[in-house]
Amino acid sequence: MSINSTKHLSIFSTIFAFTAILHGIVLAAPGPNSTTTPVLKTQISPTSHQPIKLTKQQRLQIQVARQQRDKDIEALLNPSQAAKFKASLQSRQRIRIVLKTLDLNKDQQQQVQSILQTYNLQVKKILSSQVSQATSNPTAVTPPTSQPIKK
Repeated sequence: MSINSTKHLSIFSTIFAFTAILHGIVLAAPGPNSTTTPVLKTQISPTSHQPIKLTKQQRLQIQVARQQRDKDIEALLNPSQAAKFKASLQSRQRIRIVLKTLDLNKDQQQQVQSILQTYNLQVKKILSSQVSQATSNPTAVTPPTSQPIKK
């Protein structure tokens, strides 16, 4: 009788341990998350890895927009923030990272956010002009000939 109960206890404890381990593995596995799914989809989209070919005019337009953005942001900053901002940009740090290190007050944060949105819209407009030019002038399609086909 005691061997039988020991056997049952051993089987029960093994099943319990196995279940607990599997439960831990299932919880540790990444599942679908609504906040990460769109990011992953945009990262693996085929268009995100294609290089953007800009004309010299488009590069110049983006450069002018970027310089205006930097001037507008610099005008909002106090002298110590402005010096740190200039130095960080000259060392080619990303602007979002630079702005996080400046200890901006709420008013400055809102104004900077507005400047960045304006800049992003300008760049999108410049890039969309490239897309519209590319679609209006396809290189792989030849126009139909106006001569009738002879039989």
